[in-house]
Amino acid sequence: MSAYEIPSPAGSSFARLRRISVAASLFCYLAAALMLVGVVWVWTSPASVLAYMQSTVGAGAAPAVPSARGYWLGLALSLVPAGLFTLAMLRLGRLFGRFRRGIVLDEWNAVELSRIGWLLFAFGAVTPIIRALQSVALTFDNPTGQKQLAITLDPGVFGALAAGAVLVAFGLVLREAVWLADENQSFV
Repeated sequence: MSAYEIPSPAGSSFARLRRISVAASLFCYLAAALMLVGVVWVWTSPASVLAYMQSTVGAGAAPAVPSARGYWLGLALSLVPAGLFTLAMLRLGRLFGRFRRGIVLDEWNAVELSRIGWLLFAFGAVTPIIRALQSVALTFDNPTGQKQLAITLDPGVFGALAAGAVLVAFGLVLREAVWLADENQSFV
């Protein structure tokens, strides 16, 4: 056991930490799975592809059926933000797994928390760009005058940017706390 692990007696604080960590870890893995299921669901159902196109491109410019090239490019582009979010949730789930085992005040956790923050920040930053590129891809084969570049922003983008920034900052603070604890441990 390192100096920063929580002892494992059946104390109520440790038991509460374990319960919260298990629940949070399961939630993270569920969020990652739902993101992947959502991407598959959107791009395999013609009705949901059309609804996605109308929300991304706009009802007036979206063709009733995307061209094969537009479909595959739109699908490929959607994997970028989905991958960033999924990776962030898997890493966050693993971090909560460490908390469940009592490994809390640890430099690896601090660095990992910052990395997760950067992944969420990247997710928030890349999503509007991907949607704009998808609007071009989905209307690329439209007749002249019906091609479109649509730029959309929604509160989820700003939420992801804010959550990412907070996690990066918290990771830096946690790293400083680990260093302070190391320093204080060396005095004892």
